[in-house]
Amino acid sequence: MAGARDAALQGLIAFRRSGAWPDLELKRLSRDLSPEDASLAAAIVYGTLQNRILIDFILQNISSIPLKKVMPQVLDALRIGAFQLLYLDRVPDSAAVNETVKLAKKHGGPRAGGYANAVLRRLAALRDSGALPQPDGSTDERLSVLYSHPLWFVRAMIDRLGEEGCEALLRADNTPAATTLRVNTLKTDANTLRALLAEQSVECRPVPGLDNAFETAQLGNPARLGAFQDGLFYIQDAAAQRCVAALAPTPGSFVIDMCAAPGGKTLLCAQMMCNRGRILAMDIHPHKAALIEKNAARYGAGIIEAVAADASRPVEQLKQSADFVLCDVPCSGLGVIRKKPDIRFKTPEEIAGLPELQRSILNTAAGYVKPGARLVYSTCTVLRQENEDVVESFLHDAPGWTLEGMQTLWPHVDGTDGFFIARLARR
Repeated sequence: MAGARDAALQGLIAFRRSGAWPDLELKRLSRDLSPEDASLAAAIVYGTLQNRILIDFILQNISSIPLKKVMPQVLDALRIGAFQLLYLDRVPDSAAVNETVKLAKKHGGPRAGGYANAVLRRLAALRDSGALPQPDGSTDERLSVLYSHPLWFVRAMIDRLGEEGCEALLRADNTPAATTLRVNTLKTDANTLRALLAEQSVECRPVPGLDNAFETAQLGNPARLGAFQDGLFYIQDAAAQRCVAALAPTPGSFVIDMCAAPGGKTLLCAQMMCNRGRILAMDIHPHKAALIEKNAARYGAGIIEAVAADASRPVEQLKQSADFVLCDVPCSGLGVIRKKPDIRFKTPEEIAGLPELQRSILNTAAGYVKPGARLVYSTCTVLRQENEDVVESFLHDAPGWTLEGMQTLWPHVDGTDGFFIARLARR
């Protein structure tokens, strides 16, 4: 298991230094690991990131020296050990401590190893006696530490949801989400797919309010399943499916998907259109546009054409040409923290420029909509400045448009990703 912990440490170091995406780093670092070690490495990386603020709070209170004076690589190793002691019951304390000490020695020498040993043994003793340090202070500060969310985000959510609603959201963000599958009705039906998955020991339950959607906690690696390889289902959260349901494209129509990659919503549009009509899927990255077309072929969606294009720059030939336009814009992603814990480390400064980009894409998208036709604007964030404020600003400057409805989906209320959907119509 030492290989797993070393891979986990390298993943955390890469994220701290350059913001490297943990999933991509883990794929690279786990190539030579067994499936069990790769699974452990992933659990440690994502779990440590999910709980890092609380872990650091506890470590700071039991460390003999301030954490800011600890060598960064050694501190990352210490976080890994603390996560295992606090959250991974399947890992014996001796393994968590001893392997962390080895990592600390490797990166900081014998003194670092002795320091890590002392801190982790004290942590285990405090855990066993129920005497771990507890966060205090104001409500927002306590919630920030207890649920390891940035203080600025906690304050924003208290403003929106109140203290109880905010805490429920933070708790949901730290709870594993079930995997949601969408039946590819171009190739099969719900009953057939459910039976095929049951044969592979994957039990599913229907998603309330959604046709042809299942939830499961048993999927594992989908690539091992013939049904996935044959394109019989797609992994897509219920919130994203509801976004396409709000657009409700009809057979024979022309649909533009402005920011389509990885293409899940594009494929669902093709299903709802019974593979009749035309879908133009755009993405700024050529390799992602190619991936959309590859997926479309696997799923039997022949009406999809993917192109590399900047969604913020108008294409004159598309002006007022589309019956339906889907505008799922780049965003802060703060609605999917429960699936991507690294997102919680984004700062207000990093996301400050997003609303301007979002308004630009929405304005471009609106130019493609026929009179009397429909547009859906959506994000996977729960911040007002990226959601309601963008839509209201657009409507203020576009008198020829009507808001048909907007909704925010919340993990703690709806059981989905945090998601915003606004449906607009050109009069």
